[in-house]
Amino acid sequence: MSRLLVAVLFILTMNVQSFAQQMIPKQKGFELSYSVFPNSPEKQNYVLAAGLVSYAKNGNYLFGLAEYSRKYYEYRAYDIPIDTFLFNVGYSFYLWGDSMRNVNLNLGISGLVGYEQVNRGQSILYDGSLLTSTESFVYGTGGKLSLESYVTEHVVFIVNGQLRFLQNSELGALHALFGCD
Repeated sequence: MSRLLVAVLFILTMNVQSFAQQMIPKQKGFELSYSVFPNSPEKQNYVLAAGLVSYAKNGNYLFGLAEYSRKYYEYRAYDIPIDTFLFNVGYSFYLWGDSMRNVNLNLGISGLVGYEQVNRGQSILYDGSLLTSTESFVYGTGGKLSLESYVTEHVVFIVNGQLRFLQNSELGALHALFGCD
């Protein structure tokens, strides 16, 4: 359902024309982001992020985000929550866009550092099982491919796919995300 909504919103924004000057160097912006993990179980697994964007030359930009994610790991009849708090800092390269820069394709690379908590820090599960690790610091790198469309002079709608490599994560090293900003 959420993917259908994202697709409909994206198609609608493709028809809106904006004649503002976009991607001006040293222009700054605020970014809100919602992403989901592919193949989520019944409980929603998600990532919420907020941060700043600063444009450089030729449509490239720097970004810095503070992120919170919740993913559930299925164990017997119990879902174990895994909460991750990350700082994501990187650079996005402009790949392609139309002549008015209303629609753009960007490729970003980033560094990630943060903290991960399993089962809210409790090491004993409901059935008496013991978790060997409940908290850890995580770090790594990420890549993001995004399709950006200017809805108005001040609003950008972004659809992106991300692939992350996180060391020390209880979820595994590679994480894929699909999101919109």
